[in-house]
Amino acid sequence: MKFILPFCLLFSAISAFSQQTPYQAFEVDSVAEPRGSMVYFNTFLQANLRKPITAEAQGIGGRVIVSGVVEPNGTITDVKVINKISPDCDREAARVFALFNAWKPAYKGGQAVRQLVSMPILFRANEPFMYQNGVKIEFFNAEYKPLFADSSQAIYKRITPLDTNYIPTGDAVVYERKAGSWKEYFRLAFFRKKQAVPDSPTKSTYLIGTQTYKQDWVGPLLIVDEDTKRVSEEHYTNGKLIGSSLTYHPNGLVIKKVDDVDGKSTEIAWYANGQIKHIKTINKNRPLLEPERVTALWDSTGQQTLKNGTGRVIYKTRENSYSDTAQYTAFIEEGNYENGFKQGLWTGRYADGSYYYEELYDKGICQGGKAKSAKEDTVHYEEVLKEPQFPDGMPGLGKFLSSNLHYPSKAQKANVEGKVFISFVVCTDGTLCDYEVLKSVQQDLDAEALRVVKKMSGKWLPGYHRGQKARVKYNLPINFTLY
Repeated sequence: MKFILPFCLLFSAISAFSQQTPYQAFEVDSVAEPRGSMVYFNTFLQANLRKPITAEAQGIGGRVIVSGVVEPNGTITDVKVINKISPDCDREAARVFALFNAWKPAYKGGQAVRQLVSMPILFRANEPFMYQNGVKIEFFNAEYKPLFADSSQAIYKRITPLDTNYIPTGDAVVYERKAGSWKEYFRLAFFRKKQAVPDSPTKSTYLIGTQTYKQDWVGPLLIVDEDTKRVSEEHYTNGKLIGSSLTYHPNGLVIKKVDDVDGKSTEIAWYANGQIKHIKTINKNRPLLEPERVTALWDSTGQQTLKNGTGRVIYKTRENSYSDTAQYTAFIEEGNYENGFKQGLWTGRYADGSYYYEELYDKGICQGGKAKSAKEDTVHYEEVLKEPQFPDGMPGLGKFLSSNLHYPSKAQKANVEGKVFISFVVCTDGTLCDYEVLKSVQQDLDAEALRVVKKMSGKWLPGYHRGQKARVKYNLPINFTLY
């Protein structure tokens, strides 16, 4: 028995098949390309690409070429590796390429169409090292300079337990060669601490890193979720931040990359689909005289609204309503930038009418503003954010700590020193809550630092946001030094 398809169904099937077949670049009127330009696409690749530790151990380098289909809606599908260098590098190249879903689609005959694209992704060669059973092994000479070619001349050897995602799993130990054998010289203690996720009582994250005996961070310092996926990442040498700080979306894409050089922070941020969001700089040495400077900005559709620091922009975020905090509403802020700084009149409003503000800026510095919420009268203010303060400022805080802080006897006898970092929230009535030891030194010192901080509750002057009292998180280092 033969079945004959009606002409209309046959035509639909042929049309669907032709739509499913992607065009080549030479077959379209305008080719698919990354929104924001190839320059920022390459910046995206550099921020997100992590060379697998097994490939790095072998010193492998080369170009992986990946292909995919840019769909009419700007997403990427059917990602494949067409030029390979090693299985782990190939997988990583495909992973990162698949994360970028912010394409300007190809057009043919005035219609957005599917197009096949291919891109080279570079892994740079490096000096190889030993990586065995989840442990990285490195050798150094007497000046502690790395030895790659001939480890027989090594004076020191460092053993660093790392999983395949570069996450520390145990103490890093340095050995010294003496009389032909290796003796432990010192070790970096493995640190792993569970942290509660704000506004989510069922979820936790973990702070992971390694510390010197003085509790200075060394190597990667990560926050990971319960599935060991990165939330944020920094790198340290003897307690000093080096390189880039990274923050991640849940899908593994980098949200934000911050580089600190000579007191100036440069921040690049991306939307969850990989599209560039903004570029800004902050001069940490002159935060009051030179505020945050935004040099480029893109909206969620890929339209660049700020070029060379000049233009009018509209920010849209989702916030809790002022009239009902159980409900969400759109918060729209808009104004002009000149030379990277806010300039002139800026306004903000909640779409449900529960809040409104106006502020006047000169070269990024607020000259004054007023805000009105649905439940309160208009408030006038000079500063957008006023930090909470201990009475008499830092001198008063220092005097309180020196009068109330006691060095635990066990820590004294053990010659334990260090700086404990305590985080807490200053509430609107000057009381404190949500205490957390951000950086631990030793159990007794941690407990004493926490005791003294709790003793300050009720003594603080609260912080203000747009003229209204606000809960503000505060980080306080408390130093224990033996004389």
